[in-house]
Amino acid sequence: MNGRMALVMLALAAAAAAAQPARKTAVAVMPLRGSAVSEADARFLTERLGIELSRTGLFELLEREKMAEILKEQGFQQTGACDETACLVEVGRLLPVEKMVGGAVGHVGSVYSAQVRLIDLKTGVVERTATRDYRGELEHLLTVGMRETAEELAGKTGPQAQAQAQPAVLTPQTETMMRGFMEAQYDENSKSKGWATVWSIIPGCGNVYAKNYGGGILFFIAGVTAHSAYATAAEGAKGGKGAVLLVVRLADWLIAMRSVGRYNVRLRQKYGLTTSLTPFDHRPALALSGTF
Repeated sequence: MNGRMALVMLALAAAAAAAQPARKTAVAVMPLRGSAVSEADARFLTERLGIELSRTGLFELLEREKMAEILKEQGFQQTGACDETACLVEVGRLLPVEKMVGGAVGHVGSVYSAQVRLIDLKTGVVERTATRDYRGELEHLLTVGMRETAEELAGKTGPQAQAQAQPAVLTPQTETMMRGFMEAQYDENSKSKGWATVWSIIPGCGNVYAKNYGGGILFFIAGVTAHSAYATAAEGAKGGKGAVLLVVRLADWLIAMRSVGRYNVRLRQKYGLTTSLTPFDHRPALALSGTF
């Protein structure tokens, strides 16, 4: 009987122990050092990392304000970034924690990277490391990278195989903004047929305005020659010379108009804008569409 009671009591004790929540490890997170990343961004990434460590259910995070208060009371003087193991151990042993987390975030080319270490303060050695690299925007390192970093430090996930690319998401608002920007750039740099007409008063200058330099030089020479021939022609020959001059000047203007149109078409293509005719109340209408 006594043996059975002992077994029952042992089973109840085991069940109670199993029902007890697992003890969390006290941890403090030092501000991540930023390399080619602003101090504000590095601080925000540090805050997110602390939140994600708490969400793993394995760590009890020491609040940043409490950590700063304790270090001030202990008279700790920090000079520069504290992301090296020796510095993290020195700071951690002044705090009521078992482990310290620290590291750096940086930006090289199109890659944003986070390199973080979990240090056991009893032994003073690095227990785990986590590295996350993302091609794209810093936001992806915040929304995904800090969560994966925390899970790797908690032993829930393995190392990242290779740098991941952030999927590009183009919202309607962003598309509208980009389209407006491209159209504004086109309007600012496009050529006007009105100005080409004004510049065409001088032979060849309308074509030069429209970036048709070859045509501009040709019509400048032809125009000056035709003007000279008309001015020096005898009275009886002025009619024929005048007709030649008129044809040259008219051709100069028409080619300038054509050059303006071609220049604007190339400019639309440069900015990703296309011109198309679309039906509108049974009438053709000019429409601009953007491709990004």
